Amino acid sequence: MDPASLSDRERVDLVAELERLKGAASATQARAVHALGESRAGVAPRDAVRSVGSEVGLARRESPSLGDRFVRVSRALVMELPITLAALSKGVIGERHVIQVAQESAMLTAPDRSELDRRLGPVLGRLSPQAAGRAARRVAAELDAAAVTRRMERAASSRRVSVRAARDGMAYLTVLAPSHEAIGAYAALKGYASNVVSGHRAQEAADGRGTGAVMADTATRLLSGRSAGQVQPVEVHLVMTDRSLLGIGDPSRSVSEPGRVPGHGSVPAPVAQAWVREAPDASVWLRRVFTTPDGRDLVAMDSRRRIFPRLLRRMLVLRDDVCTTPWCNAPIAHADHTRPARQGGATDWSNGSGKCARCNHVKEAPGWRSTVSGGGGSPCRDRAGPRPREVLLTTPLGRTYRSQPPPLLGWGSPTSDSRSGKRAGRRQRVRHHPPTPRRPLIRSRLERELCRLMT
Repeated sequence: MDPASLSDRERVDLVAELERLKGAASATQARAVHALGESRAGVAPRDAVRSVGSEVGLARRESPSLGDRFVRVSRALVMELPITLAALSKGVIGERHVIQVAQESAMLTAPDRSELDRRLGPVLGRLSPQAAGRAARRVAAELDAAAVTRRMERAASSRRVSVRAARDGMAYLTVLAPSHEAIGAYAALKGYASNVVSGHRAQEAADGRGTGAVMADTATRLLSGRSAGQVQPVEVHLVMTDRSLLGIGDPSRSVSEPGRVPGHGSVPAPVAQAWVREAPDASVWLRRVFTTPDGRDLVAMDSRRRIFPRLLRRMLVLRDDVCTTPWCNAPIAHADHTRPARQGGATDWSNGSGKCARCNHVKEAPGWRSTVSGGGGSPCRDRAGPRPREVLLTTPLGRTYRSQPPPLLGWGSPTSDSRSGKRAGRRQRVRHHPPTPRRPLIRSRLERELCRLMT
């Protein structure tokens, strides 16, 4: 169907019909996933639930944790929420509605969940996903207040702090805590920031910042144990070319190539330069990293810190960026043997992979296997390798998924096309980034020292 040939009314009708189709497809997925889980019951190993969740996540091209969630939602829909499942099958509601209802009623017994389904099923089509979740929460609290209370008490044990990338070089630092403590901490931050902005804090000036900016600066400073004006003492990796940082090196490379913070994405060259320039000289460590001739992959690193296991793990983090399981994107927690050590897998650059804790454990379950193709060799000897390293992950059902580490500077950099090889990579760089005149260096002591080390 060509939407350009339709009237505006027909286009809106098409969007609505496709939305109903998405709901029906999601309901069919739920039935299939529930049947898959039932087929493993009684004969599967102890960690079968996580294994099925990982398989479902790969099939749906999403993270393993979201795969786990869909497995739980599928079971609830088929076994305990038939009216909600029927509404999803007709396309009256979408997948987000059923996720909200299933999560907010997870603590209820099967009879209570069926009662909740009877009450809410007929009206879900009139509610937004958020409103459906609130309605399910209210009905659950009425049906079994004790279960809801126990769940809230258990939730306190899951309190944690997490960080995830945001747009425009920012990141979210999230504190999950009991609501009264989180609200109290927020109120204290806001009160302090209001005093700073109004000029009632002699020890800290607002310097043009608003209340929100002062709150963020105060929270990050206190959490990292800094005093006002002290630089961030924790090491942050920043990967960028010598051309982008200092204007020296390969003249065919652009001085505007972005840098990359592993696990958090790209940073524009001027911003990365400012981070380095504004840091005190003593706080910046330079490490030279060596790449394949096309500049795509990391093959070695030069450092004054020579504790080999720690350095090797750092190289894996720089190379893989996030967990190597396709679509997982979780931060790297483990340096994993792709071929298990018990099967003779070496603890080296070729066999090492960055994994999150969950994916590392799941790949050890029966039926899972992973292998490496391309890349390989010693990080100090493998200089040319035109084929990037690739991990092949095979599930217990025989489905194989492939993942490659991103180019050293991230996807979308001039070396992203892994099939181009050395020559094509050079042509690509010249075509997209013509030679740029060397920009004048800022003659700080830090930059003079960096230039000396790099040349």
